[in-house]
Amino acid sequence: MPHLIYLGLFKHMMEWIQRFLTKHARQQAFEDAWTALPPRPGFLVPKMAYMEVTQWQGKQMINLGCCLLGVLAVALRHPDSTQVQPFRCALTCVRSLLDFTMMAQYRSHRPETISYMEEYATQFHKRKEIFLEFRISKPMQRKANESRKELRRQRAQMRDRVPPSPRRRIHDDDREEENDQRMELIHSESNFNFVKMHVIGHFRDHIYMFGNIPIYSTEYGELGQTEHIKDGWRHSNKIYTARPILCS
Repeated sequence: MPHLIYLGLFKHMMEWIQRFLTKHARQQAFEDAWTALPPRPGFLVPKMAYMEVTQWQGKQMINLGCCLLGVLAVALRHPDSTQVQPFRCALTCVRSLLDFTMMAQYRSHRPETISYMEEYATQFHKRKEIFLEFRISKPMQRKANESRKELRRQRAQMRDRVPPSPRRRIHDDDREEENDQRMELIHSESNFNFVKMHVIGHFRDHIYMFGNIPIYSTEYGELGQTEHIKDGWRHSNKIYTARPILCS
């Protein structure tokens, strides 16, 4: 479960959040809040700025889950009139996923806790559309760029026949049309249809059939891999690794 949530959905969501912050010029505010986090029991204060971390480990992602909502809320303070709704929707989406994660880690469940978990998952799915524009694949990015170039070429030909005075207003209208066309293309071809997004819909049934989810964590298997495989490899001659080395 930690790998599915923290190194799966969280990793995707953090990419969306960073692009969301960049779009609204709130990246520096996020970094400032991130580096100003105070120490407290059970929480490891980040040693580097968020963007300086090149590879996230499981424990780091779990630590991130403890502070993400607060840091994001600080970064999104004082929105202007056009930012109020998207900021509120983004915070609700992130909070719902975090709440779902916390509930899914319970070591025992009742119908009430499972109901809460389902409600948080529903709220997450209802609000995740705020990040849809950041689910751009490389082929679609190329398609959007080609569409923008074609639109600019057509508009440039039209502007050549317009007197200089209204050209600035026409340029602003063209930019707005470019953005509208790009968003229309993204919403028509982007989706959240990937495995890790789908799997969380099965948590409820899994709990009813097999019990709490953390007992199926892969952490213990990975510790065994380190002891029985990686340590063996380090002590081998790096050639005959599949069978014991015969000593003369």
